[in-house]
Order: sequence, then structure tokens, then C-alpha cells
Amino acid sequence: MKNEPKVSIITPFFNREKYIRETLECLQKMNYQNWECIVVDDESTDKSAEIVKEIAQKDKRIQYYFQNKSALPVTKNRAISYSTGKYILPVDSDDLISSDYVREAVEIMENSPNVKIVYCDGIFFGSKKGKWKHPPYSFDGLLIANCIHNSAMFRRSDFDKTKGYNPAFFANEDWDLWLNLMKTGGEVFKIEKEYFFYRKHAESTIDNYRDRRPEMRKLLYENNKELYVHLLENPLQLLAEHKIYKEKYNKYRRLTFRKPIK
Repeated sequence: MKNEPKVSIITPFFNREKYIRETLECLQKMNYQNWECIVVDDESTDKSAEIVKEIAQKDKRIQYYFQNKSALPVTKNRAISYSTGKYILPVDSDDLISSDYVREAVEIMENSPNVKIVYCDGIFFGSKKGKWKHPPYSFDGLLIANCIHNSAMFRRSDFDKTKGYNPAFFANEDWDLWLNLMKTGGEVFKIEKEYFFYRKHAESTIDNYRDRRPEMRKLLYENNKELYVHLLENPLQLLAEHKIYKEKYNKYRRLTFRKPIK
């Protein structure tokens, strides 16, 4: 690509001294040059900050910021507020991406103005290994199950038309953002390649909130109620086609005191 548009990678972190060096070094190996990484320290108490500052001193594309302890959606919004890129890519401080991911995602978005989100196949590594299986994307499907992982690329201009990551969410804040990005139309493109590597370990954020998932689902429904009205009253063909959709759909019906679909 002759004129590479700038990509802003946002990486919030709290006590990730075991992993954050590997994450930042994988970004430095990308087959793409015009990027910045906005790394926001959520008041870490280990040596994470020292590691980031050491790397940032040698590579000005990596920018370190400190904040007092905040909710993750607040941290992500702050990181984006510091960014200057045309495109945003969240990469968590314990995850990795392929060296080709950013280049291919940017090419797709540059050539397809109607595409709002680009993501790829995901792989688990660490304490769990194997392919991250997501159901195929459709907007109605997205209402039922988050079929787009957290490390997907989107335009800063589209993000600025939303309210950003919702601070009320304690997990799956990206799911709520995807709904708000896509509810006004547009397309989602999936790169059918294993470019995203999601690390599973004892301190994985999403696992710490496993018992609160029903609460999160109810919050998602309440925050996007106008989008769910038609879906809850009119079951779709995709429920029959994809078992995972049927299971998750019934969870929403129970939240709204409707009988499940058998």
C-alpha cells in the first residue's frame, strides 16, 4: 500500500507484566508501518508500566498514558480520545495479532467504504487451545450472540458517531459497541485467516465475570431495547440454522418474561 492511513491500536492494561512485552513486540513485527499504539495504564501495581515505558523510549509509535483506576470501557474511550489514526484496532495487553492482520484489514476498509468492521478468525492459546468458534455474522444474529471478537478494526469517524464504549458494562463492552456501529447500516467483513490470538489464563478478564453474564445480557437488552422488539416477537430462520443462536435467544426471552422457543 503506497499511502498507508494511520492505524491507532488501543491497549489498556492493569498488572500485565507477564504478557505486555510480548504483545507490544508483536505489534513491532507488523507488515505495516503507519501505526501508533495508545497504551493506557489503569493504575497498575506491578512492573507493567516500567516495561511499557522502556519499549516506548525506543519506539515513539508506542505511547504510554496513566490514569486512576477506572472501568475498562472508560479506559478504552480515553485511549481512543488520545488517538490520531483513521482506523482503530483494540488489542488487549495479553493478546497477539498476526503481522499481516492490520495490512489486510486496512486494504479491505480502504477499498470498501461501506464496510464498518473488519475482523478475522481467532485462536485460543495459553491454558486453552483451539479455534475460537463464532457463529456467522448477521445483524439479527449479533443481537443474540456476539459473533465478532474484541480485536476488530473500525473507523474513528464511525466511532465518533456513537456514544463510545458504555461505562456501565463490566464485560462485553465491545458487543454493545458493535450493535451501535451497525444499527445504522453498513457491512461487516471477516478475514478467513487465523490472525488473532486470544490468550486464556487465570487472570483473563472475561472469565472473572462469568457468574455475572445474565446481568450483562440484561444490561445489553436494556441499552438497546428498540433493536430487540422485532427480534423477540418474530423468531428468525437463523434460530433453526444455528443452535447457538437458539440457546442465546431464549436467554433474552427469559429476561423479558417471554416463553422460550422450543
